[in-house]
Amino acid sequence: MNLFDYPAIPLSFVAGPAILANVCAILQNGVNIRHAHAVDQWRNLQSMAVGQSDKLVGLYADPALAISLSGRRVRLQLRAIELLTVGTCSFGVTSLLSLGWSMLAQAETGTSIAVASAATLACAAIGLLLLMTVALTVVKESACARALMRLHAGAAPPTTSLPGDRS
Repeated sequence: MNLFDYPAIPLSFVAGPAILANVCAILQNGVNIRHAHAVDQWRNLQSMAVGQSDKLVGLYADPALAISLSGRRVRLQLRAIELLTVGTCSFGVTSLLSLGWSMLAQAETGTSIAVASAATLACAAIGLLLLMTVALTVVKESACARALMRLHAGAAPPTTSLPGDRS
């Protein structure tokens, strides 16, 4: 009898993906809020540029770069939201597959168990890959936000450096 044939093993796979699905949903809410603010900022910068407002030149050392960075932030956040949506679904499906895997292990249906376990592990791996991709996307978006803050003409350099700050 294979280790994966025991009904308790697949059931232990239910809790992890369920928690990760909740994590993705919570992260998605945070990215949604950031996205709403970034879209608002991008629209304001666009309207200032179209209106040929001197205010934009007064706000940023390079207004065109500021608009570009703002637009990049919006696109990166949108990508993160999409990836988190798919990741949430992937972890949810993984939880359901784990339940099915457990029922098949209880019924001891040989090849079905192998298929269910492979599908469960593949779905979980996809979810983890998506979550890591989201983390990298959010790091890129934060770098754009940091560059945008550095472009701000009135921004004074920080007096102390924080962990993660780069000069």
